[in-house]
Amino acid sequence: MATIAIIGAGMAGLSALQILAAAGHPVTVFEKSRGSGGRMASKKLQQDSWDMGAQFMRAHSQEFADQLAHWQQQGIVTEWPLQAWQIDQHGQRPSDDNVKRYVASPRMTALSRQLLQPACEFISHCRIIQIEQTAAGQWTLIDEQQQRHGPYDGVVIAVPAAQAIPLLSSAPELQPYCELPMLPCWILLLAFDQPLDTPFDAAFVKQGPLGWIARNNSKPGRDQRESWVIQANHQWSLQRLDSDRHQIQQQLQQAFAELVQPTEPAPAQAWLHRWLYAIPASRSQQGCLINHNGRLAVAGDWLHWPSLEGAWHSGRLAASRLLDTIGVDSND
Repeated sequence: MATIAIIGAGMAGLSALQILAAAGHPVTVFEKSRGSGGRMASKKLQQDSWDMGAQFMRAHSQEFADQLAHWQQQGIVTEWPLQAWQIDQHGQRPSDDNVKRYVASPRMTALSRQLLQPACEFISHCRIIQIEQTAAGQWTLIDEQQQRHGPYDGVVIAVPAAQAIPLLSSAPELQPYCELPMLPCWILLLAFDQPLDTPFDAAFVKQGPLGWIARNNSKPGRDQRESWVIQANHQWSLQRLDSDRHQIQQQLQQAFAELVQPTEPAPAQAWLHRWLYAIPASRSQQGCLINHNGRLAVAGDWLHWPSLEGAWHSGRLAASRLLDTIGVDSND
């Protein structure tokens, strides 16, 4: 057996975990945040809760469609029977797509907790800042408190591109592939004491500052108190990356009110969040990265397709590439 570390407990890291653990290798997962999920994040504020990152999952590939069906059979995810609308300069209207969208319940983070189970150890609140290669070809991880972890026979780095670069000082040949511009996203979460009178539960917005709005409590298994997720479009967010948070909240709330009902009541709760690395500005064709000796892999949706599906594919590919080397070595 080979000991393996995964840095990042989002979808890419957790999908890699499934492959590596199924092959019989003990895996330790490191995460800088309090819990798992990455962009499957949720926010709970008193009696209100929202999916703060990825809003749903859908399949473009047969492999991920099969995985979603399997998770549905296990009761991990549920189809969200959504008739999405589209809002643009021509008005508001139902979209004609027939996409099947899935969510985990009671929040998207529930899926990450299920996927984390095969880990032999989960170390949260631990930001890894450096990876060193030992004389024996293993890896030692160093966190921001200068604590050392390992050694490990293999490592999967599953973090945003900009955060991967400083971790690749021992694999500089991979760093240029991580110099990928990423786009941010401002997100406003609102809760109301009474339901808003809108004909839709979610809409893709093609005008103004917004990109997506969704009634979070319309998803299966959610708290029924009226709650909305308002995502700004990425270019608008980029232009206001470091703007005053109060002004950002006011602008997003005003844009939302103009779309749903001009007499929108004051929200009972509001929370503003900025995703600094939301999506890549352009798509990479790499799938994953692997260093010259095959013992260090990099995964993320920014290497495949900007979605949970892309992260899932990238993590599995990275784990398989790692096993091509570690699996052979561990059988010697």
